[in-house]
Amino acid sequence: MKSYTLVALAALALFATVTSKNIESKTADQDFLVKQKFILEILQHVYQDDVLVVKYDSSYYEYKPWEHVADYHKHELLEKFFELWQHKPMYDDEIFSIMYERHVEYAVGLTRLFYFAKDWTTFTHAVFWARQHVNKQLFIYALTVAGLHRADMQGIVYPAIYEIHPWSFFDVETIEVAERYRMHNFHQVKKLDNIYNVAIKTNYSNVHGNLHHEHELAYFLEDVGLNAFYYYYNLDYPFWTKGVEGKELNKDRRGEFWIYTHWQLLTRYYLERLSHNMGDVEVFDMFEAVEHGYYSGLRYYNGVNFPNRDDGYSFYRPDNVEYTRLIVMLNSRIMDFVHKEHKDDIKAVNELGNILQGNVDSVDRKYYDSISKYYRYIVNEGIPYGKYQETLPTTFMHYETAIRDPLFFQIIKQVIHYYWHLAEVFPEYTVKDYVFEGVKIDKVEMPDHLTTYFEYFDADISNAVNVEIPAESSADPLVNFGRNSQHDGNSFVIKARQYRLNHKPFQFKLDVTSDKAQKAIVKVYIGPQQIGDKYNYIEKNYMNFFELEHIVVDLVAGANVITRNSDDFSWWIEDRTTYLELYKKVMDATNSDYKFALNQREAHCGVPQRLMLPIGKKGGMPYQFFFMVYPFHEPAVKQFSTYDPVISCGIGSGARWGDSLPFGFPFNRPVKHGYYFDVDNFHFEPVVIYHKEDAVNVV
Repeated sequence: MKSYTLVALAALALFATVTSKNIESKTADQDFLVKQKFILEILQHVYQDDVLVVKYDSSYYEYKPWEHVADYHKHELLEKFFELWQHKPMYDDEIFSIMYERHVEYAVGLTRLFYFAKDWTTFTHAVFWARQHVNKQLFIYALTVAGLHRADMQGIVYPAIYEIHPWSFFDVETIEVAERYRMHNFHQVKKLDNIYNVAIKTNYSNVHGNLHHEHELAYFLEDVGLNAFYYYYNLDYPFWTKGVEGKELNKDRRGEFWIYTHWQLLTRYYLERLSHNMGDVEVFDMFEAVEHGYYSGLRYYNGVNFPNRDDGYSFYRPDNVEYTRLIVMLNSRIMDFVHKEHKDDIKAVNELGNILQGNVDSVDRKYYDSISKYYRYIVNEGIPYGKYQETLPTTFMHYETAIRDPLFFQIIKQVIHYYWHLAEVFPEYTVKDYVFEGVKIDKVEMPDHLTTYFEYFDADISNAVNVEIPAESSADPLVNFGRNSQHDGNSFVIKARQYRLNHKPFQFKLDVTSDKAQKAIVKVYIGPQQIGDKYNYIEKNYMNFFELEHIVVDLVAGANVITRNSDDFSWWIEDRTTYLELYKKVMDATNSDYKFALNQREAHCGVPQRLMLPIGKKGGMPYQFFFMVYPFHEPAVKQFSTYDPVISCGIGSGARWGDSLPFGFPFNRPVKHGYYFDVDNFHFEPVVIYHKEDAVNVV
C-alpha cells in the first residue's frame, strides 16, 4: 500500500520556465499516519522509559532482537553488534559521540538493526527495545539515520532535533526554568486551547557580556536552525557507510559536496563577520595558543556541563602530541595527493573530499585516515570522563553543537585550504570557460537595499522536562492519542522563545537576450563589498561568494525575463513545525477529514531561509550580488528522476543536482585575471543591507 496520495501540484509561472524547489504536496493516508504517530510518540521524553501513554503488548517489553534474527535482512551483519551489546552494553552513564571510534561500532550496529528490519512490526519492536535499553543519544542518532534511509519511511516527519534533544541547543538557564515550571505543577500558568502554555524567553550565551568580539555573533553561531542543518547533513552522509545498496552516497558526489558544504558555511560566517567590522577568519594553528576562549552555556542531561575553554589556551599539550604528529603526517600525505596528476577535476575534488572527511569511500582510508577527525580530537582535549576514561565531549564532538564555537570555522578554513591547493593544480578558467555565446544579461533589477531584522521564534522544548507516569484516564484528547507531555492528565507545552535573524523577502529580475531557444543555468551569489579595482576585487574575493540560488531555465530566442522571489529559492526551507503542532495535525488527520500534508517546505536537508542574508548594519552595509547565466550541462542522472522529491531529499539517488557543473562554479578555482569575468553573461550588482534594530539579547 502506498503511504500517501497526490493532492495538488502548484505551477510556477515565469516568462522563462524555472526548475524551482519542490512545491508539490501529497497527503498522508492511514498507513502513513500510523508510522508517523509511532515516531512522534517514541521520541518523547527519551530519557524516561516508563511514561509512554500508548500501551504496548508484552511482546515489546520481552523482545530481544538477537532472538529474532530471521526477521532481519542480512542478519549476519548484526551478529557482531549482538555480541557487543550482550557483553558491553552502552547505557546513559556514558555520553555518546559518533566521533569516538568505540562509539561508532555501537552506532553502526544499532542503525543496521533498524534499517534491516524486514517489516514494520519488526522495526517497531527493535526501536522499542532500544528505547528501553540503549544510550538515548545513541538511540536518537541511529533511529534518525535509519529513518532517513529506509524506503518505507520516506516522507515521515521527524520533530526537529532541537526539540527532541533540547539540551544540545538551549542553555542551562532555559532548561532549569522549564523544569521549574513542571515541578511547581504549572502554578498560575494559564491554559491556551486547554493546554498549559509556557513561553520562556531564551538568551544566547553572550547575554551576560561578550567574552570577546567574536562572541557578538552568538545569534548566528547558536542559531538552532543552522545547527540542525549541519546535524542532518552529517546524518544524510555518515562517514562510516557507503550508503544503502542501490543508493550509494558517492552517487551524490559526496566528497565534493562535503568540501562545498564546509566552504559555504565558512563563507557565510565570513559575510556575517563583515557586518560586525571583523576581518578574515583566522587559520587554526595547533602549535600556538588560541587567543579567544569559549563558553557554551550548555549542560548534558545528566547534569554535567559542556567543557569550556579559557582565553589563551594552548592545545599543544602532552595529551595531544600524538594527534599533532598524526596531523603533520596526514598533511604530507594529502599534499602528495593534491600534487598528483589529475585528469578529471570533479573526480579529484570528490576524492579529496572523501579523504578530508575520512569516509569509507576514501581512495585509501587507512593511509589518509581523517584529518578533520584529529582536529576535533585536539580541540576535545579535556578531563577524563566515564568508565572508559574518554574525555568529556566538547561541542566539537557533536554535529549538532560544533558550529557554536568560532574555533570550528578556523579549523574548517585550515581543512578547506587543501581544496584550494588542489584547485591551483588545474588550469585557471579563462574567457572561453566563462562566456555563453549568444546570451547576454541586459539588465538586473532588484532592490537597492535589503532589510534584516530579529523576530521571536518558539521551539517546543517540552522534552527537556521529566514527566509523570500518565494517568489511567484523561479528558485530554492529545494525551489519549499518545502525547505524554502532560501533567495530571492535562497537556502542557513549554516553548523556548528566542530572537532569531530574518530578512524581508526580495526579488530579482533578469532581462536576458538569447540568440536561440536553449536551456541555461542561472546562479546567484552574494559576496563582500567591492572596494577599489573590480578585477583586483574578484582576484581577492573569489572564495568569499555564498551561493543563494541555482536553477535551470528555458530561454527563448530573443528577449527573456526571469523573475525570482527569495521565498522560492531552491534548497532553502521554512521554519520547522513544532512537536506539539505535528502531534495535533497527525491526531486530526487520524480522527477527522483533516489532510496531513507532505512536502519539502521544511525538508531536513534544507538551510533556514531566514539566514540567506548577513545581518548588515543599522546604517547600511554594502555587499555585492553576482548573477550568472550559463550553458546547461546535463547531469549524469536527470534531477528528481530516481526519487520522489515531494517526500524525499533523494540522498544517494545520484539525481539531487540540476546540472553537472562543479560545485561553486565559477568561483571554484583561483581567479588570477579578474578581467576574464568581463563576459556578457556575468553581472555584478551592488546592494546595501540594513538592519532595523541592534539588540539581540532578549532580556
